[in-house]
Amino acid sequence: MLRLTKLSLAHRTVVLLLCLLTIGLGLYSTTALKQELIPSIDVPRGRVITTYAGAAPDVVEAQVSKPIESAVKAVDGITDVTSTSSSGVSQVAVQWDYGISADDMANKLRSAIDSIAATLPANIDPRVMTGGTDDIPVALLALSSDEDLNTLSQKVTDTVAPELRGIPGVRDVAVSGEEEHEIVITYKPSQLESNGIDPGTIAQMFAANSTAIPSGTMRTDSANLDVQTGTSYSSSKQIADLMVPGTDGPVRLGDLATVKEAPVTKTSISRVDGRTSLTLSITKTPDANTVTVSHAIAKLLPELEQSLGSNARFVTVFDQAPYIEQSIHDLTVEGGIGLAMAVFVILLFLRSLRPTLITAISIPLSLLIALIALWVGGYTLNILTLAALTVAIGRVVDDSIVVIENIKRHQSYGESGTGSIVNAVREVAGAVTSSTLTTVAVFLPIGLVGGQAGEIFRPFAVAAVVALLAS
Repeated sequence: MLRLTKLSLAHRTVVLLLCLLTIGLGLYSTTALKQELIPSIDVPRGRVITTYAGAAPDVVEAQVSKPIESAVKAVDGITDVTSTSSSGVSQVAVQWDYGISADDMANKLRSAIDSIAATLPANIDPRVMTGGTDDIPVALLALSSDEDLNTLSQKVTDTVAPELRGIPGVRDVAVSGEEEHEIVITYKPSQLESNGIDPGTIAQMFAANSTAIPSGTMRTDSANLDVQTGTSYSSSKQIADLMVPGTDGPVRLGDLATVKEAPVTKTSISRVDGRTSLTLSITKTPDANTVTVSHAIAKLLPELEQSLGSNARFVTVFDQAPYIEQSIHDLTVEGGIGLAMAVFVILLFLRSLRPTLITAISIPLSLLIALIALWVGGYTLNILTLAALTVAIGRVVDDSIVVIENIKRHQSYGESGTGSIVNAVREVAGAVTSSTLTTVAVFLPIGLVGGQAGEIFRPFAVAAVVALLAS
């Protein structure tokens, strides 16, 4: 500390330029920092969910859960794997070490599962699900209109969702509340019996022919014709016209059963002011600013309402931005009040304006340096980092008060010039340094803790420690 004091006194212009540079870079960091409610955390857990319709639990375990479990265990970084098998569903829970990106781990898990795809039952699709705080929706919107739900759903799929996904920072837009339809086939037992047809034969026919598979190209003298095996169905009439082999020849499916299109039974309903609506859940990319994305969504909504017409109206059900902005505003106001009170107390006891101003300058400089460190480290401005800066306000000023008060004491003895400053600093350098390092030693271990606690409180520790060291 004494060497730093001598160096500063010898190069005052350089110190002034460094202070100006710190102020400029600090103000830039303040605007560049992402604003979030809580720190971004990748939860080191995931699931592989597989649906195997009609299979008993023991079959699901033997043919799906065990092979997937063995495959994901071989992935580097995996620490624990457990599985749960029930009727028609396999769930494999996976845990891995902290510090590994959830997206990177999801890609590794998918690659491991793809490597054993040939050994798994046909027509199953394992889904890898990972997540973190970035999966919390930035906004939940409810959309209502005078149009019927089918038409509105189609417009949302064709126009609204793509427009929202085009906003910088938006990762995905999930739409729920859509009216889905299914084909219901109700057999006529008497007709099946008279034609000697087993219902299981019809189910196998659908499984074998419901998907169009490319089967090559047929070349002629005048053209090349693409060949496909099987077909896909787009209406209940096409399905009713299917011919089913019977004992006396092919029979039309519509004569064996009632085939009709019906809405799928709803498990959830979305309404706005009593009107049926669709719910849009919007998530952001990990590197996006929550507040910026939220404001961009709000700015786009009037245009979307106008393009949809039919008295379409968006209602914001949930939005992170107001909570974040209010938290930042409250902590900023409280921090400002703390800063003002600290300056007032210094002025009250030192009874001199010049040392008070010098001491007061050290507070924002220390905080700006802490903000620069947060920006360089890739952290965000959230309630924890703001709390750390608020706590640091009262502590960073202590060193300045001790040093300035000792300088005034030496000058009261008749000393003057740089000699009085060097002598005063020499006397208290050890005490001030040890005091600061002691406080740093309290906060530093918080940032070195592993696991989920470390992920949450590390930004708090970084902000507090850097602010204290900068003082």
